[in-house]
Amino acid sequence: MGKSKIITNQELQNYFNSLNSKIERIDELAIAERIKSILTTDGQVITNKFDQAEYIAFYFWANDNGGSKKQARYYFPMMSGTTKDGNVVEFPDSKIVDGDIIEYWKARATTSKHPFLINRYADLVVDFQKRTKDGKFDYLMAQKVVDSAIQICNQSLDDGLGCKEKLKRALFLSTLINDAQRLEQIKQNIIDTERKFAEDDKPGLWGYGFEWLVLDGNLEKTLTDTHKKTLVGDLEKRLNRLMSASSPSAWNVECAVSLLAKYYSKIGDERNIEIVLSQLEQAYRKNLYANSDGLLVVNYLEKLSDVYLLYANFSFAKAAIQRIKQEMSNLSKHTSFDLKKFSVDMEMKKEDIDAVLNSAFGEKRDFKLGQTIKHVAVTYVPRKDKMEKELKEFSSKYVYLSLGNHSILSTDGFSSAKYGSVQEDFERHLLNHFSQNLHFQSGFLRLVLGEITKIKKVEEVFNELALSPVFQEDDKYFLFEVLKKYWSGDYLSASCLMIPLIEDSIRNIYRLNNLSFISSNDDGGYDVESLNKLLERGVIRQIYGAFGDHVEYYFRVLLTERIGWNLRNNFAHGINKNAFTRIDVADRLLQVLFCLSLVRLNQEKSKND
Repeated sequence: MGKSKIITNQELQNYFNSLNSKIERIDELAIAERIKSILTTDGQVITNKFDQAEYIAFYFWANDNGGSKKQARYYFPMMSGTTKDGNVVEFPDSKIVDGDIIEYWKARATTSKHPFLINRYADLVVDFQKRTKDGKFDYLMAQKVVDSAIQICNQSLDDGLGCKEKLKRALFLSTLINDAQRLEQIKQNIIDTERKFAEDDKPGLWGYGFEWLVLDGNLEKTLTDTHKKTLVGDLEKRLNRLMSASSPSAWNVECAVSLLAKYYSKIGDERNIEIVLSQLEQAYRKNLYANSDGLLVVNYLEKLSDVYLLYANFSFAKAAIQRIKQEMSNLSKHTSFDLKKFSVDMEMKKEDIDAVLNSAFGEKRDFKLGQTIKHVAVTYVPRKDKMEKELKEFSSKYVYLSLGNHSILSTDGFSSAKYGSVQEDFERHLLNHFSQNLHFQSGFLRLVLGEITKIKKVEEVFNELALSPVFQEDDKYFLFEVLKKYWSGDYLSASCLMIPLIEDSIRNIYRLNNLSFISSNDDGGYDVESLNKLLERGVIRQIYGAFGDHVEYYFRVLLTERIGWNLRNNFAHGINKNAFTRIDVADRLLQVLFCLSLVRLNQEKSKND
């Protein structure tokens, strides 16, 4: 391929001549768009292979894909998607890059004058050639990538972030080819470039030299004392400047502190670790925005605790963690929380109300009480598999609502549970989705239970439930008291009695099946296992047959899961006490008693069979 034939399109040749004639800052995407406008005039299809090579060259997206030490692939398609047939479509299409195109790019890297052009063509060769069958690595092209990156940054031919990415790539390649001379040049250029572009309020433009050179064990060994002192000193000075603000940016301070703390830990400098971590804490406490609301205070206290935890091998960090935990425990007494309550009004038409009541009592209100109790028990346990399907559909339809991190706040303001995106933590999202569904069902459950209290006496319901073997003789007094309190509208007393009654009834299921529900303790005796452990052992799932998986999960969400109603644990620990005055809580607990009574119904059925 002769040099005169490298570019076949004259307009394109003229464009590149203009770029090469004046070495100034240019934009890679702008180059791509200009090449596109030249080669696709009037919607024409590009058929010439080397025109295609130019067309795609600047559309590839540079990405180290997990870190400069890996870089198994550096250039990726700008866009990708899937057709209706399931075929993956990419632009640019990497599959069209063959040996001829790689050789074309190599020639372009050799003949171009502008460092930007040299850098892109040479790097495409380095990246794509090692993906071919022979897997060759072109050392000459790698050297061109390093040299052009240095020139780009020395002459400010790219912005601060652009130079940062090019230097990161050049550092990787110079290390890979073990080019000592170029490695020294790159290290100096990293320091110089960072100093040139760095702005205190833009952390992305500083600290990377420290991270790449000082914190990397292999590269640190090659640093001169001057280089190391420069990098450490620059970062220490920047942290002091950031801290001098009346309301320091906690994020900017954290970026500096995290790097310095890692370095001090590396050299065993406990005193300086303590100093920089205390500066981070000061930044959060002085920042006006971070202290404008209780939720934000909780957020930064949790962050501080997590940071101190990284250095928990030091006594000062252990003490700080305990101090912060104590502060979080008492936060609600001193801090206001700007929480917004969201409610949904549900309007039910008469025909809808009739449908709900008819299904529970019969159209002629001719259902026996046992039938109605069974209906309530079965109908108002959400189906776990249905909830899973709903969550998957919801997360795919409303993607952004399912991203990011989520927290469940305690009444004292701290996070009782955290979880990530749906993709990262589906199970915790399912717990939350299931829990929310219980709220949505509450109106229908209230309608049915309210009707039962109108048409049935306490004694009638008691006599029906008391037939179940899960309610032992000692429990029946409490069962009757529960129903009396509930029928009189004393939902607080009813709920407080129902929770221990439910827990003991579940233990009775173990007793009825000759299963152990105790475990040894540290005092040489035995303890009754927690409700959570009893539910996790799968006995409930087995007892209820095909319905068991749903019942077990329902009991967990309602009684023992932090990402749920957690009624049993909240009751036991005196948490969120006001919840037990609510009618929807009492309704749910009564419905659980109805579910437990099904053990009796199942036994009777087996006897009849």
